[in-house]
Amino acid sequence: MSITIKDVAKKVGVTATTVSMVIRNDPRISDKTKEKVLKAVKEMNYYPNQIGRSLVKGKTNVIAVASSMFYGPFKIDIFNGIDTGVVETDYTTLHFSARADQEAELLKEIVYGRRADGVIAINMRTEKETLQAYNDTGLPIVFVEETFDGFAGVKGDSFKGAYKATERFIKTGKKNIGLISAVYTHLSCVTDREKGFMQALADNGLKYDESKTLRSAAYNFQEGQDLMDKIINDKMQVDAVFCSAGDLVAMGMIKRAKEKGVKIPDDIAIIGYDGLDTGSLVTPSLTTLKQPVVDMGRAAFDMLKKLMEEKNVKKEIKVFEPELIIRESA
Repeated sequence: MSITIKDVAKKVGVTATTVSMVIRNDPRISDKTKEKVLKAVKEMNYYPNQIGRSLVKGKTNVIAVASSMFYGPFKIDIFNGIDTGVVETDYTTLHFSARADQEAELLKEIVYGRRADGVIAINMRTEKETLQAYNDTGLPIVFVEETFDGFAGVKGDSFKGAYKATERFIKTGKKNIGLISAVYTHLSCVTDREKGFMQALADNGLKYDESKTLRSAAYNFQEGQDLMDKIINDKMQVDAVFCSAGDLVAMGMIKRAKEKGVKIPDDIAIIGYDGLDTGSLVTPSLTTLKQPVVDMGRAAFDMLKKLMEEKNVKKEIKVFEPELIIRESA
């Protein structure tokens, strides 16, 4: 049987209203009474009914963190960044996930169901109707990576990152450069990396060859091995590969290349995208683009907190530039 606020009040010899005021840290309650009530709360393992409190206050103190899938180093580090801010406040986070084809519906469910006081949406596609719902209701939302005009957001400069990687290959004498992109071409971070890659080729007098572009769906190590198998088995003429699909895929490629006798970077140079610390542990160590992902997560939280607590806040999109970390693979 759960302990109620009336049980605590009875034990201390005060009213339920007094217990409620102590929990809210109301200054009208004396220190002596606060001490007695808080001691009883702890001894009796009493936890306030948050749903009831939210109905009374019209506030949940919940931040919804929404994504199509909670997987991979990027999203984990975004969460870590968000949490560095959350722990300094009374807010809690609640994770919402949906299949890729249900992302817009999930965001509508959150806004119309008033499931949270604010939302951080990570790499989620949506539609005009859903964006309008957030405008109409005034529920604060911050978009991460997949951003929209008129809404607050944070993102990495994917175009510039891809340009830097491709330029690195060219400066080290590579001319037949392949690309590992993603199947999720509806996401701007995917298309921006492709555009940056192509632009760097064009600026250096090289032609883009679509036959040298392969696509990742899972963003994992095994897929990297499979993609390197395809490059080798299809005798794809490449002397470098920009793995914009991430470091895990790039590390899988390096492992398979070593097993097949392909020398990295002499035969094929490889650059990843993420800046994972584990990239320094593979042999040869992985050259990569490092995004300040934890900082991006914290920036998303700070933006949302401001939108939730202040009026007339300007909604901006903050762009973070990736850093090229040069190691042995390129």
